[in-house]
Amino acid sequence: MIPTIREAVPDDLPQVHRMLALLNRQPGDIPLMSLEALHHQTFDLDQARIWVAAEPEGLVGCALVLRRRNRVTGRIGHELIQIFVDEWRRHAGIGRALVAAAQARARAEAADFRMADAHPARTGPGSAERTTGPEDSTPPGPQLRIALG
Repeated sequence: MIPTIREAVPDDLPQVHRMLALLNRQPGDIPLMSLEALHHQTFDLDQARIWVAAEPEGLVGCALVLRRRNRVTGRIGHELIQIFVDEWRRHAGIGRALVAAAQARARAEAADFRMADAHPARTGPGSAERTTGPEDSTPPGPQLRIALG
């Protein structure tokens, strides 16, 4: 059963921060963002959106999306840069549901959408990006683009 997928609220951030720290133990990543900085970027500056997978016991997954303006076109783009699902809940469609929620929001805002964290060295976290139908956008790197329309 897939948990409730929704946008994060400030009270979710300690659990989100924990999940992002776990994710960033992967190859080459060093977790540096503080809980305060995560709150500031998400709720004060509106530079990030966080989607969470919530169950009655707590959060079991999250997706971090940055909002960035294209310096050429001026359009706002949504870039999914981190996605995490607790190990004991993986392979249940939660990652795909988080990606779908982020895509739907981008579509509703007529924003571009791309995923940038599907690093081939990742096992577990990151596999959702590789199973949601993305197409390579900038070979040979790990950045991917998904057409919304």
